[in-house]
Amino acid sequence: MSTKRTVIPPFARFVAWPLLLASPLGCEIVAGIEPRRLAPAAAPESVCTEIAGAGFPDSATRFCSDGASEVSCDDTSLGAGQDGHVLGVLPSYTEAPFGKAAGGGVRDEILDLVWESDAAPAPVSWEEARARCEKRGGGARLPSRVELVSLVDYGRDGPAINPSMISVPTSSTDLYWTATSAMDGVWVVGFVDGSMTSLDRTLAARTRCVTGPPRASCLEEGAGGETLIDERTGLVWQRVSTPEVSSWQGALAFCASLMLGDAKGFRLPSIKELVSLGLGDSAGEDPTSTAMSFPDGEGRFWSSTPVAAAPSEAWLLDGLTGRIDHQPVAMKARVRCVR
Repeated sequence: MSTKRTVIPPFARFVAWPLLLASPLGCEIVAGIEPRRLAPAAAPESVCTEIAGAGFPDSATRFCSDGASEVSCDDTSLGAGQDGHVLGVLPSYTEAPFGKAAGGGVRDEILDLVWESDAAPAPVSWEEARARCEKRGGGARLPSRVELVSLVDYGRDGPAINPSMISVPTSSTDLYWTATSAMDGVWVVGFVDGSMTSLDRTLAARTRCVTGPPRASCLEEGAGGETLIDERTGLVWQRVSTPEVSSWQGALAFCASLMLGDAKGFRLPSIKELVSLGLGDSAGEDPTSTAMSFPDGEGRFWSSTPVAAAPSEAWLLDGLTGRIDHQPVAMKARVRCVR
């Protein structure tokens, strides 16, 4: 496991279509965004124009697996196509004011959000957490589950976050509230490994508030309806997923060989990229949701992200419920590719 060292500069996110380049590390770098007509139905054009190609923070720590144990992400015969091999836009944080305070905040330069640098020390109910954020002032609120997952580093474990900028206690009780409802409660994110589950609102979890406008859904069709272009991230998604289920290695191989609209360069998405779509969210509650744009969003979808604490497993997303989970790589799941 090593830190991803290649950073995509901010200006590169606004110029050309995602090109797959060979880096000195033997990694693929997703660099830049293709200029496109912005005509999403779910958000005003001005909103999508302002955030076009902003990207979504990648996991900063490289971790790859051969399906049984950790391997070097520089080994293209074993790590190709995996989260640790494909370098996206790396997290970029700067100190900032938070709420009514002169300091105590950390600005995410990619998503233009400001986080509390120190979370609340004691677990509280969801209503207490929401009230605490409102009391901080300055428009502070509970984050959506997509926003909270943006902090996770899936190349790390215990905690799955870089503690140098945002402090996270390492006890097993580190579940953090989101503002996003689940079928049986509210989504919470655990920073021990980056897992996500639902919790009853009356139970207790920790609170990390955020400020900044929620991101709108900005999708449009491409390749004659075969793809969906996410204007927020610049990612081009396979609109209709494979009808068959596949093992993890099979999913990686399938996406590497996929061609849509005469375009190659597809790959299996990372778990953070999958979550960025908001699948499983109610569009009325979470404006990041894009679930209605995909005709086959239900099912469990593989990601390219192996589990740092269990290299024989990989992360996947339940498109119906939105739950992040993991399972052995030999088991089967559906596949939706991205480039």
